[in-house]
Amino acid sequence: MSKPKGENIAIIGAGGLGREIANLLKREHSFAGYYDDKPIDQDYLGTIDLISENEYLNYVVAIGNPQIKKKVISKLSTINLNYSTLISQHSVVNHSHLKGEGIIICDGVVSTVDILIGSHVLLNLNVTVGHDVKIEDFCSIMPGANISGNVSIGESTLIGSGAVILQGIKIGKNVRVGAGAVVTKDIPDNTTVVGVPAKPITQ
Repeated sequence: MSKPKGENIAIIGAGGLGREIANLLKREHSFAGYYDDKPIDQDYLGTIDLISENEYLNYVVAIGNPQIKKKVISKLSTINLNYSTLISQHSVVNHSHLKGEGIIICDGVVSTVDILIGSHVLLNLNVTVGHDVKIEDFCSIMPGANISGNVSIGESTLIGSGAVILQGIKIGKNVRVGAGAVVTKDIPDNTTVVGVPAKPITQ
């Protein structure tokens, strides 16, 4: 079987998400292998520290935790890396909405109109994104989350699997929305919310 046509892409991160993204990547591109600080047996290229400038190789960062993802990308900022945007053919996405680099959009994602998606955002399986939504850099939206219209999501926020964000909600930076939560009110920076309706976890 011949290799798929497209970019030669390496994945930074070899955990479960990395392996899922590799499966997506192999359909349409050439998969170069993984960089990760925890070696795995198959397709392992080396630790993150071994990444060097390579004009023939592109990268995506398959790390679900937004804070770790941001930290890794910051660590690599001194190297001139080419970050690819990976979009499943089994998604409905207007490419003009993608305002950053290194975006990963998985199977079943559906987005509508007038959306802005920043750099290194993950839209995992079967995420829906309504009109006039803004998703800032390093966010991870996990499988089955539903984001209604006029929602804004701040940098480095994690939206858990199956969460629902209602119309017009503003979510701050470094927020964690628990799996299955229903967000009915704005959420300030650095807050974790869970439940139906979603409420902050008290420390």
